[in-house]
Amino acid sequence: MAESDKQNKTEEPTPTRLKKAREEGNVPKSQEVASALLMLGAVVIMVSYGDWMYDQFRELFRHLYLNLDQPLENRDNAIVVLSDTLRTGFTIMFPMLVVLTSVAILANVGQTGIVYAPKVLEPKGNRISPIQGFKKIFSIQGIAELVKGLSKIAIVGIIIYVTLKDEVDLFKSMMVMPVTSTLIDTGRLILLMFTRILSALIILAIADSIYTRFKHQRDLRMTRQEVKDEFKQAEGDPHLKGKRKEQALGFSRRKRLDHAVLASDVVITNPTHYSVALSYDPERSSAPVVRVKGVRKRALRIREFAREYNVPIMENPPVARALYATTGEGETVPEEHFQIIAEILAYVYRLKENEGAYGN
Repeated sequence: MAESDKQNKTEEPTPTRLKKAREEGNVPKSQEVASALLMLGAVVIMVSYGDWMYDQFRELFRHLYLNLDQPLENRDNAIVVLSDTLRTGFTIMFPMLVVLTSVAILANVGQTGIVYAPKVLEPKGNRISPIQGFKKIFSIQGIAELVKGLSKIAIVGIIIYVTLKDEVDLFKSMMVMPVTSTLIDTGRLILLMFTRILSALIILAIADSIYTRFKHQRDLRMTRQEVKDEFKQAEGDPHLKGKRKEQALGFSRRKRLDHAVLASDVVITNPTHYSVALSYDPERSSAPVVRVKGVRKRALRIREFAREYNVPIMENPPVARALYATTGEGETVPEEHFQIIAEILAYVYRLKENEGAYGN
């Protein structure tokens, strides 16, 4: 049954579906990207501040060595030595802590943006259920994560082996080398290993990021029925929508100007003495209909309502006078005016389409 559901989900997720998933904290995020960027931050720190960190550690050890004769049984002396050690250690590690914390935040925010998902904090029984936990561990996703983790370990192990296998003689000579030379060679090897591991992790991170986004889109796919149901919820049920349209038409049949103008597609003016509001619905009438018309003050009110409701106003004195003289409210436009009215409506529809395009 589950396999059948997956096969039926052939439609790409709608913006509403993606928004709902985001509100639930379901966003495409690759942990491999965060891991690679954290290692990159560590390598940058080592390259930029390696010499400074080495000098600080050397001074720390020199200070501790020079104070070996201090009796630590004395509480005050012990506190002084411990405070100096902690202060120096914090000073050395502070730049790395700042950089790595910033990288960790940016690595996650950069992939998903700022996600506000209070639903994630809601208590759910399946989060603490041992059965659900075992299902996740032994699911296809859990097995895939296990394979991915073991692959990373294997790749890191191979890189470390390849890097160190040619340095056996160097390790032997370190037994008689000065401490400074030993530290420098050790730092060089560590940096070389980090760089190679980082290169491999970046490749893995790119591949995992692409796969994660693909999987996220695939998991959120919808059936055609789900798309239709969502459209109905967004636009409203067609039957209710039809009833609302009938109510609007009922209002427009009254002699209230605001309802009549609101139901119109265009208002044609004299421009000061005559106003005629037209609408065209091919499903209800074979020709445009005069919703309302007026002269002088009534014409002015029609134009005011048109501006208020963003109904286009077209100045065409001959057409306005002709329609006012030959057509009553609620009547269709005479056949001799079809051509000019069709041109006016076509122009109005193009204006609306352009406004919609620019608005989007």
